[in-house]
Amino acid sequence: MTIATTPAQALDQFRAARSQWQTHLTSRTDAEQALSALLAAGEKTPGYGERVPLLRERITVLDWQISCAAREGVYAQRLVLEACTEDALSAFMAEHGPALTSALAPFLNGPGGPEVAARLLRSAVLREALRARPAVAETYQDALNETGLTPETAMLRDGQGSYTPAQHLRFQQRLSRLTEGA
Repeated sequence: MTIATTPAQALDQFRAARSQWQTHLTSRTDAEQALSALLAAGEKTPGYGERVPLLRERITVLDWQISCAAREGVYAQRLVLEACTEDALSAFMAEHGPALTSALAPFLNGPGGPEVAARLLRSAVLREALRARPAVAETYQDALNETGLTPETAMLRDGQGSYTPAQHLRFQQRLSRLTEGA
C-alpha cells in the first residue's frame, strides 16, 4: 500500500523548498556584492588575494545550490497540485464512485474495457469544462493560491541547470571545503 502525500504535507515541502531557494538567492546576491566591493576598492585590503577566489568559489557553489533548490521547488509545486487533485478525486469517488462506475459499466465489463470507458469519461469532463468554467474547491484554494498552478518563472529558470551525478559530487565536496574553511 502506498501512502499518499496529503495536501498539507505537500504544501510544507513546497514552503521548505521555496525558502531554501530564496535563502540561496540572497546569499548569492550578498556574495556578489561583497566581491564587487572588493574588486572596486581602490586599496587592496589584507587578505585580498585569498578572499577574491574564495568569494568566486562561493558564488559558483551557490549557483549549483540555487539550481538544486529551484528544481526541488518546481517538484514540490507539482506535488501540491497532485496532492490536492488526488485528495479531491478520492473524496469525489467516495461519494460518487459507484454511480460513475455504474454509468461506465457497459464498457468496464464489456468490449473496449477501461480504455473506452476512460475515453468516454474524458469526453464528459471536457463537455462539462466547456459548459461551466471549473473552479478550485475551497478546501484547496489557499494552498494552490500560494503555490500557483504553475511554478514561478524565476524558479523554473534557476532549475534549468543540468548536473551529472559526478558534478553533484564535486559540488558537494566544494561546498564541504567552503563550510570547513568558514
